[in-house]
Amino acid sequence: MLEKVCIKKVITPVEIVKVQHLNAEIWGSQAIPSHQLLAVVQNGGLIHGAYLEDQLIGFNYCFVGYQEGKMYLHSHMIGVEKTYREQGVGELLKHAQQDYAKENEFHLVRWLFDPLEARLANLSFLKLNAVSCQYKTDYYGPLQDDFNEGLPSDRLVVEWWVERNHVDDCLDELEEIAEEIVPWSMTVDGLPVLDKDGEFQRDQIFIRDAYLLAIPQYLQKMKVESPKLGEDWRYKIRTILTTLFEQEYAIVRVKKHKEYVNFYLLVRRSLLAL
Repeated sequence: MLEKVCIKKVITPVEIVKVQHLNAEIWGSQAIPSHQLLAVVQNGGLIHGAYLEDQLIGFNYCFVGYQEGKMYLHSHMIGVEKTYREQGVGELLKHAQQDYAKENEFHLVRWLFDPLEARLANLSFLKLNAVSCQYKTDYYGPLQDDFNEGLPSDRLVVEWWVERNHVDDCLDELEEIAEEIVPWSMTVDGLPVLDKDGEFQRDQIFIRDAYLLAIPQYLQKMKVESPKLGEDWRYKIRTILTTLFEQEYAIVRVKKHKEYVNFYLLVRRSLLAL
């Protein structure tokens, strides 16, 4: 299927309306109005559409950002029609964005995503070799769409340096020696739980070069079956990641596990060529 997918810029009002319809289908009330999408595209922004036999099945929306004296592309939203998720469409869209960034001399692409969403973590860190060392607490405030409802809208800030086409040579070795920051286990209902006995302490000092931190493989399933457990993951991951980021660690990779959880690989920033 993937070889038949065509990625192209979305420009015309008719194309924009189709993007907005897919946007609304995925994000519900949080969808961006078509007039705003059109205004952004006509004033320096970019939307790529993924088309299968002329049917829009995905999109990626970004605009120019400026912070701390440097310009970059801010990738605000990516969406793929439900039938075609986890088949590589998102990765195709991101690489089209990378090509655009290179052609227009942008060295950096930034985006935000929920740190508990394993699918987006895999795309960001495993497939694209992005990094993160910033955590935003309840960034958007309450969100009511299907993906976000029920939890504070915490986000990781992801940085993707588009010329960095390979993973640092040291990461394989660091992944081998990395230990879990806190343990994870299973509830009697067959759901993963993090640090059941509360071993993590906010004031502890971390000294190893690398650590692993579990995240649930299926956040949305957990939210339905046990909302309280979803909240427990949110607040524990928030505390652990903000602590590690303050101590100069960065997320650089996802380590996949057979079932229930995946792991963030956190490495001392001083060991990375960032």
